[in-house]
Amino acid sequence: MSSIVVTPQVAKLIEEFGFRMEAFGMPPLAARLLSVMVLTDPPEKSTQDLIALTGGSKGAICLTLRILERFGHLEKCSAQGRRGHAWRLRRHFMIDMFEGKMKAINGIRDFWSSHVEEIGALSENVRANVEEMARFHQFFSEMMGQALDRWRNSQ
Repeated sequence: MSSIVVTPQVAKLIEEFGFRMEAFGMPPLAARLLSVMVLTDPPEKSTQDLIALTGGSKGAICLTLRILERFGHLEKCSAQGRRGHAWRLRRHFMIDMFEGKMKAINGIRDFWSSHVEEIGALSENVRANVEEMARFHQFFSEMMGQALDRWRNSQ
């Protein structure tokens, strides 16, 4: 059983933040795990701690931890006073998450840019749909790029 104490107020924050992360596109268990990692101490948590705190099965937790590690949100670390390893948030994980989303958006923008000729041969309706997406992706990419640069410079 986890020795990490979660007050009712923190439990409510974990639940609500998890819902927000799901809206951001994260699967429910990953959202809950990330919420627990953000909102509880100590920063390092064992797999057993995370099973106890989220109610997920060992298999589901282990798979989700590997996914969160692969996406750069979590990292393995030494478990103080215990065998094996623990998990902790990667520094700047949220900024990295946004940068990853921006790479995906830029990939879509680049896809449209590289298929202009093929799209030009399609119906007016299809061209209008694609042109609007391409313009928005370009605009959003520029704005978010500026916002991320401002953030980095302010830190």
